Amino acid sequence: MNVEDLPIPGVLKEFLVSKRGIRTLYPPQEEAVRAGLLNGENLLMVSATASGKTLLAEVAAVNNVLTNDKKTIITVPLKALAFEKLNDFKAYGELGIRVAASTGDYNSEDRWLNSYDVVITTYEKLDSLLRLKPSWIWDVGQLIIDEIHYVNDEERGPIIESIVAKLRMLNLKPQLIGLSATIGNPEELAKWLNARLVKSDWRPVNLREGVYYRGVVTFVNDGERRVGGQGDPLINLTMDTLNEGGQVLVFSSSRQGAVRIARKLAEYICSSPVRYIDPEEAGKLAEDVREASSSRILADELTNLIKCGVSFHHAGLELEVRRIIEDGFRKGVLKALASTTTLAAGVNLPARRVIINEYRRYEPGFGFIEIPVMEYKQMAGRAGRPGLDPYGEAIVVASSRDEVDYIIDKYIKSPPEYVRSNFMNTTSLKFHILSAIASQYAETLDDLVRFVSGTFAGSQGMFSSIQVNSIKRMISRIVDELVDYGFIVKSGDKFE
Repeated sequence: MNVEDLPIPGVLKEFLVSKRGIRTLYPPQEEAVRAGLLNGENLLMVSATASGKTLLAEVAAVNNVLTNDKKTIITVPLKALAFEKLNDFKAYGELGIRVAASTGDYNSEDRWLNSYDVVITTYEKLDSLLRLKPSWIWDVGQLIIDEIHYVNDEERGPIIESIVAKLRMLNLKPQLIGLSATIGNPEELAKWLNARLVKSDWRPVNLREGVYYRGVVTFVNDGERRVGGQGDPLINLTMDTLNEGGQVLVFSSSRQGAVRIARKLAEYICSSPVRYIDPEEAGKLAEDVREASSSRILADELTNLIKCGVSFHHAGLELEVRRIIEDGFRKGVLKALASTTTLAAGVNLPARRVIINEYRRYEPGFGFIEIPVMEYKQMAGRAGRPGLDPYGEAIVVASSRDEVDYIIDKYIKSPPEYVRSNFMNTTSLKFHILSAIASQYAETLDDLVRFVSGTFAGSQGMFSSIQVNSIKRMISRIVDELVDYGFIVKSGDKFE
């Protein structure tokens, strides 16, 4: 399908062709358009990283503003992702699209957002806005939930569910668009959203997945390849890619691990007789980071690494510092980046080779646990830069021969886990019941049941005729506790 064939305003078509250089759609994009994305249909799009979900969301948002004269809200899990999307949308300013990001101050209605067409928020901020119900919320015609697989997350998942349930309690019916690369049971999620499902495994760059052990990468369905010798796996895998003109993204399970990996790679690259970086460009990038950082110690560390073409990236860095590092990697100034899973959560930063250094991470109270398949898929999906790389590679480092087969079976050959609601756990339920009462979404037990039934938990069969009475009793007990704690007041059948 060509851009000219899309049911969007002519000025948007011209912008896509002349400014973005886009004339034809990728197959998953075309499928989404045919499913009614640009005609107001609710849609859940589950497709591989770099398959065009981000661009399609932009087109849908701008089309909603220009065609329907309605606002679009885009909600994401991370502040870093919100500001990346803000930068992406600034280009549409020449079409008169006013865009803003709001990620903090959960007690503010942000009335200033009334002047903007596209509002980008974190999940938490959007939930707080819905609690406060600013007047402009009734002008919203479209809600795009990015990285919607976070519904499975213990903390952020119930917030996503609360957002959708609140919209339903307000009888607001914006077009709902959910985006993800990794969901094991997308049909269930689509049912909850009353959405059409577009599911595709298509990728613009071929992905090769394998496991490294003792100098050999065992690829699934693609044989073996010797990489380096018996030395350090990360150095072998990184230098192999740099020698072929590619970039490397290394994922670590901790911030400290990412820093250690960056130091190791920087030392090796800088001591190599082969020149891999442009010293002038690296020096400029290092100075930009130094100026943006409020910590002199951290700035010194990053400066030394960047001059070797390497950096680390994690949520502990200031947003502007992260943005500069990400931009340096995109432009090829940085050749290797060691990161925590922050970069796997939607930030657009692909590399020729993705190296997953550990598939276990330490969780306080539990010890070392294996990462979910979904998380592996998110990291592996970063491999391969469209238009720049002939292929992408995702490689997990193993510590034994037996581990090679285990990793292949557990992660590479397995589908992502099913997403499940966490809304009904006691802590979450208490918080959101109190929120619904305090923000006047519910004043009776029946109102609360209706509110909770609008969540993913309700859609997943937790509100069958057999269970509804026990759930009513559970909600009633929580209400009584909140009364005893003095959080709410009960008068007859009503509470406030």
